[in-house]
Amino acid sequence: MTLFLSRTALILLAGSALAACESLPQASQPNYPVRTAPLAVPPPAPAPAPAPADQTPPARPTAPVESQNLPYIAPARELPPPPAPSQPAPRPSAGGRLVETPGAAQTYTVKRGDNLAAIARTLGVSLQRLAEENSLAPPYALRPGQVLKTPLTGATSTAYVVAPGDTLYAIARRFGLTPQALAEANSMGVNESLSVGRRLVLPETYRDRGATPAPAASTPTRRPPSDRAETPAPEPERETVTVRRVTGKVVEVSGPPVSYTVKKGDNLDAIARELKTDRKQLADDNKLKAPYALQPGQKLKGPKTTAKAYVVGEDDTMALVAKRFGVTAKALAAANDMKVGATLREGRKLTLPSGYKDRGPIRETVAAAPKPQAPAPRPITPPPAYTPPPVTPPPAATPPVATPQPTPPPAARPTPQPYTPLPPPPAARPTPPPPTRPTTPPATRPQTTPIVPSSGPVADSTISSLGKGRFVWPVRGDVLSDFGPKGTGQRNDGINIRAQAGEPVRAAAGGDVVYAGDQVPGFGNLVLVKHADGWVTAYGHLGRVDVKMTQDIVQGQQIGMAGSTGGVSETQVHFEVRYAPTPQDRARPVDPKLVLPR
Repeated sequence: MTLFLSRTALILLAGSALAACESLPQASQPNYPVRTAPLAVPPPAPAPAPAPADQTPPARPTAPVESQNLPYIAPARELPPPPAPSQPAPRPSAGGRLVETPGAAQTYTVKRGDNLAAIARTLGVSLQRLAEENSLAPPYALRPGQVLKTPLTGATSTAYVVAPGDTLYAIARRFGLTPQALAEANSMGVNESLSVGRRLVLPETYRDRGATPAPAASTPTRRPPSDRAETPAPEPERETVTVRRVTGKVVEVSGPPVSYTVKKGDNLDAIARELKTDRKQLADDNKLKAPYALQPGQKLKGPKTTAKAYVVGEDDTMALVAKRFGVTAKALAAANDMKVGATLREGRKLTLPSGYKDRGPIRETVAAAPKPQAPAPRPITPPPAYTPPPVTPPPAATPPVATPQPTPPPAARPTPQPYTPLPPPPAARPTPPPPTRPTTPPATRPQTTPIVPSSGPVADSTISSLGKGRFVWPVRGDVLSDFGPKGTGQRNDGINIRAQAGEPVRAAAGGDVVYAGDQVPGFGNLVLVKHADGWVTAYGHLGRVDVKMTQDIVQGQQIGMAGSTGGVSETQVHFEVRYAPTPQDRARPVDPKLVLPR
């Protein structure tokens, strides 16, 4: 009975303590679990020996129980990410502006027998102005070879103002040019650095495509820190080498004849003395007969002159040749009736303009090819041990083993299967010793699409019906040479039409110009035009080309002028028509008369 009363007192005491804890003010609970120590409850006392009935044992005092809340701990906050490094705003590539720039000043080289008055008349300027331009005083003494500055300038041209970050390749890409052509037009090297604000003269064939938009700025991403630092790959070693460019030789060639304009009071003897020739030779050169009547303004051809020319070598460009001889690319092109930036053919003789000075071959320092780095040795991994494939029953297509077996009843005979050819055995792969073990068939290689064979020649009647109404004559005139074989193994793939020098040559049909130049031997200045439905036309021996590559033209548009380039004896136009039935076929020449109007 005494033990029961003791336990009851302890239980009541614990309940009152818990009720007191609930009545205390509670702090805000943290957002993480709180682990509290359990209450210290004394263990039950061992059962005492039974006491006499008339004696009651005194109650044992218990220690007071205290409860206390844990202090509030604020949760940890993540540190804000570091601010992204500021990057400059990307700018568009080749975003400079276009300006008009005046042409270069023209010069005149004094020849033997020249005087300042005659030079002024030739240039169409006054004597006083020419003297002021060159700081000359009477009696205006001149010496042969002296270079005079003239007040005349070339035609204005369009120039591009270099902007920050521009490169020669980006500028050339904007204007549809090659870097070599742009460098030649400005007498500079392809790898030469550009200064901001420099004006680059654009060749006449440029086409402004607009500035290339700048790439979108990329947002830097935070990469988690790694335990191992990344080792940058070693850069290949760069070496430089010195090369010699423009190493061709200078030769002497015959220059154009001297021209003289007859003035009032001139006679043939005086003109002959001024041109350093005799009267008979001058009369023969101009087909004059006695008494040699002359008219003011009449132009007379004098004796032929000699000039120096440079023999073009391999990889020579107009800009490099001009740099060697101390002249501009424009002056060199004008002296040879060429366009600035035109391709030079090896072995061609370029007439050097007056006032040139040979500085010898050009030496350039270029970067050599980088030395390949030896790859890091890889650890050698031993090949895995060979594991034979599991034994599988032979497929149904495998012929049965030739062993005597009882004939099965007809009802149990399997249905016939279509014959499947066995795949070829794998090359150089060992097979397991047991003959009954099948080998895994090799992977089948993808078959390549066969080339579409070209179709055969098209009949003339088909050509006439397909080309009816498509083409017009490029020029009207007598046909000097018809289409077809010409004997001695020669053949004409078109027709040659007689024309007058300078007569306009027009496109036979609308299309795209795929070639315009003089690099095809035997055709001189040549233009190729690609039309719809597999048609192509060609125009050769032109005296001048008026279209550019990739230009879209219409039927009847002038593409050039008739001439006699390409080694022909008289002015004519070589005209071809080619046709390809399918895109896979090569365009074959057909008789132009089959598709031209009568």
